[in-house]
Amino acid sequence: MRCVRAVIRRSTVGMSLSGADLWGHYPAGPICAISCLFEGTAEMLAAGSGADLQAPRQSVPVLAVTGPHSLPRNILYGPEVDGVMVILYPDAWWALTGITPQTLSNQLEDAHRVLPPDLLAVCQRMRQGGDVDGRVQTFFDGLQALWIAKDHDRLGAAMSPRPWPPTITPWMESMALRAAATGWGRSLRQSERRIKQWTGWSLRKLQGSARGEDAFFAVMEAMLEERLDWAQIALDNGFSDQSHFIRETRRITGFSPEALRHGFLNEEAFWIYRAWARLAGYVVPVGAAQTV
Repeated sequence: MRCVRAVIRRSTVGMSLSGADLWGHYPAGPICAISCLFEGTAEMLAAGSGADLQAPRQSVPVLAVTGPHSLPRNILYGPEVDGVMVILYPDAWWALTGITPQTLSNQLEDAHRVLPPDLLAVCQRMRQGGDVDGRVQTFFDGLQALWIAKDHDRLGAAMSPRPWPPTITPWMESMALRAAATGWGRSLRQSERRIKQWTGWSLRKLQGSARGEDAFFAVMEAMLEERLDWAQIALDNGFSDQSHFIRETRRITGFSPEALRHGFLNEEAFWIYRAWARLAGYVVPVGAAQTV
C-alpha cells in the first residue's frame, strides 16, 4: 500500500521475558507510526535517554501515535506484550490526517486525541477481537478506502517503488524531485521548504537518515560474507571516514557500530533491527519480532 512503509508485530506472549530483555531500542527516523497494543503494557523514555529505569517515562496508550524522532528512543515493555506498529511515510501521514509531521516531532500521543474521526474509527476496529492477521487486514481495508478517498496531487511523493525498498532512499529521491516540480516557485530553497513541510525534516537530515539505513544493510551484507570492515563500509556509504560513520551511528541509534552489531546478534532489546533486516529478506537470529 503506497502510504505504508511497513507493518511490524511484536509478541512476547508465553516468553516470560525479564531484565534487559524487556527493553526495546528504536533508532531515530523521519517516519510517523500508529501502534496498537492488544495485550500488555509499555512505557517510552524521554527521547535520547538510555535504557535507564530512573529516566522520565510515559505510558504508551493502547492506541498511540508517534511522529518523526530526531533522537533514538527506548521503550520498557511488560513481561508479555502483543501489538502492531503501522509505519507511515511522513508525507502520507500528513495527507491522511491533515496534521503536519513537524507537529508530532519527538512526540508520543494518544491516538484518540490526535487522529481525525475517520482514521480513528479504522484504528479502533483493529482492537475489536479476532486473530491478529484478521485485525490487521480489517485495518488495511479501512485505510485503503480512506487513502483512495483522499487521493490528490500531494500524495504522489508517498508512492513507494516495487519491490519493497529496504531504505527510505527511493522515497526520499522521489519526493525531492516532486518538491522541485511543485508550485510556482522552484528554487532550491523553496523545494527544501516544501520537503520540510511534508516530512518535518530538512532534506539534509533525511539524507543523513537514508545514509544510515544504507550503511545498516551494508553491514548485513558484510556479516553474511564474513568481511566486516568498518572503514570500508564508511567510505562505501558516503561517510568521510570511520569516525564520521561512528558518530552518525551513535546519533541515529544510540550505539556504536560494534555495539549495534553485537546487540543485533545477541540481545532481545534490538528486536526492531532484526525485524527490519527480516523485512529486507535477510536471515537473522530468531527473536520475538514478527512481520505482518
